[in-house]
This record gives sequence, structure tokens and C-alpha cells, in this order.
Amino acid sequence: MAVHEEEEETKVDRLSDMPESLQLRILSCLDASHAVGTSVLSKSWGSLWTCVPILNFSSCEGFKHLHVFDDFVVNALSRRAPVKLDRLTFKRDGKCSAKLLQTVFDYAFLHGVRELEAHIEQTIGDHESWTWPIWSSDSLTSFKLRCNYVVGCPYLEPRSGSFKNLTTLHLQGVIIKDLDMFSGFQALDKLRLLHCFVKTNGKALHVHAQQLSEFTFFFRNQNVNCCEMMTPKLRYFEWGGNSLPRLKAHLPVLDTVVIAYNGHCLKEREKIMFDNLLMMFNTFYAAKSLTVSASTIHLLTLFPCSPPLWDLKCLKLDFSPRHMYIQSRLFLSETLKLVPGVKAYMLHKSHDAKCTIINDPNTESPCSNSQKSTTQSHG
Repeated sequence: MAVHEEEEETKVDRLSDMPESLQLRILSCLDASHAVGTSVLSKSWGSLWTCVPILNFSSCEGFKHLHVFDDFVVNALSRRAPVKLDRLTFKRDGKCSAKLLQTVFDYAFLHGVRELEAHIEQTIGDHESWTWPIWSSDSLTSFKLRCNYVVGCPYLEPRSGSFKNLTTLHLQGVIIKDLDMFSGFQALDKLRLLHCFVKTNGKALHVHAQQLSEFTFFFRNQNVNCCEMMTPKLRYFEWGGNSLPRLKAHLPVLDTVVIAYNGHCLKEREKIMFDNLLMMFNTFYAAKSLTVSASTIHLLTLFPCSPPLWDLKCLKLDFSPRHMYIQSRLFLSETLKLVPGVKAYMLHKSHDAKCTIINDPNTESPCSNSQKSTTQSHG
């Protein structure tokens, strides 16, 4: 036997001698297409990929045509052994058929998936009227659905106990018709809504989740006029976009607030946005850390008002362009001149608070003592 043949046999033996738990752990780190390819390594690895508890499907992993990727996903799911799923990730470019997405989700729920994540460009087919045979899952703890365009997700509705162990919910580009869709998720801890299409029809968006500790809502071109929250354990709140809603909530343990208002509203609506901002400030009485965008700073100076009564520990003024509809250098420069007045207003009762300017457009800012630091304590 040649030397190189002996070396190859030794390598194969080493693969076969690995504990199965280690083999499955290795396969779980691979994309599904690569995991299937390991079946040629040795006899013991021939069908091992069918038992991996983690499935990662990505159309970017060596697929020249999307229809080939779609066929691979369906075939891989049909050949997989009937074992529990810990996590399933599905990432697909281009237009994805609603039927394929439904097949992936149904399979995941039927096999006890704990973490389910999907990234798609958009769907084709009737994306608002899918029929889902699986309407509940006791195993699901994390669900993330990201779409660059609007996509329907009708099974995410307030059904008591339907997803009783769901703790993390991230939705991007999802159509939200039910304005009280989160009340059925009894264990929900983290909620993130990005560029979702919320059909309020002038009514209030309800966020009723007794265990919720983190809530992020960001959108570009849609007004949510009113938001009612029943979240007594909320500690982190972030709101971004072209509107500031009337916020109705009692947040006794709130710690961190981020207001990334981008200033994109009609002139006649500025007073409404201003009044809603003050209502938010009254709601955030327990907050210790507050971050506001440059457009929020500008809005605060348009009308006279009494300073808030909170006791902040940290104030951050964010001049990052991503938070602004108006991104001109002149706007930034003029807004920066407003910082001392806004700082005095915001820190009226917060004598020991620290003020920081994020992405300072000038070398030196009113919140800094030197060119190297933009943080100082105020006594």
C-alpha cells in the first residue's frame, strides 16, 4: 500500500472514531449543502447529516440558480430523520414562493424547533392569505422573520397559549393587521419591529406583554398615531421613524430610552409631534439613560415647555445621519448650536448626569472639554 493511501485511510478512521456528538456538532456549524456533502467522507458519515439538530439553508452557498436551491431545501427536509430541531435558519435571495416558506415553517414547527429565523427578499403568491396547518408551538422560544418588502404572517395573532414559550420576536417588513397581536405571547421578553406595515386605520397599536423587557419599533414612511402599552417590566424602549405617537403606558422600571425621530413630517404636524414627545417624556419618568436624535433636539426648541422632572444619569445626543431625514451639513451645524439649551432643559434636575454627543459633526462640541472627549459631568 502506498504511503499516501495509508494517510488517507488514517484520516478516514479518525473521522469515524469521533464521538457522534462531536460529529453532529461539526455538521451543525455548516450550511446544509456542505453538511450533506460530508456524506462522502466515510460510511459512518453517510447519513449523519440527517440527524443534525441545527439546519442552515442559504441560497448564497454555492447555488447558481434559485430553483436548484428550492429543490435542495425540499429534498433535504424530506430525507431528514425524525429528530428534534434546535434551530433552523432559512436565507433566500430573490422572490420566494409563499408555498416554500410555508413548507419550511411547517416542518420546523412539526419537529419542535426552538429557534426559527428566515431572511427573504419578498414573496410571490398570496402573501396575505397563507393557510397555516400549524398554529401553535410549545417549543418555539425565538422567531425572527426579515423581509425587504411586506410579507404576511397570519399565524402571529393573539391566541392564548399558542406560543407560550416564545421569548424573542423580531419582525421586519411584516404586515400587522391585528393591533393586539402580542397579548397571546405570555413569555415574550424581547420584541423588535422594523419597517413593518401596521394597519392601524386610526386606531391605537397595543403592546400588551406582561414579561416584556425590551421593545424596539422603527419605521420609515408610516404614522402610528397612538401606542398603548401594558408592559410593567419594560426596561429598554426604542422608537424611531417619522412619527412620535401618543404613548399611553406605565413603565415603573424603565431604565434606557432611545428616541430616533427623523424629523420627516409636515410643518403643520410639528406641534402634534412636540406634544407627543412631551407625553413620552412624562411616561419615561423612571428612565436613567436617554438617547435622542438631532431631529428630536430640533423639535424640542420649536415651542416653549416646562422641563421634565426625571433624574437622568446619562444623556446622549445622537447626530448619526441614519436617524435624520434632513442630513445637510447646515442642519447639523444649526442644530448643534441648540445643544446647550436642550442640555440645560433635559438635565434640569439631573445635576450629576453625563452628556455625550454621538457622531459629533464638529471637532469640539458644547458637551466636551477637549477634542478627544465628548463626555463631561455637570454639577
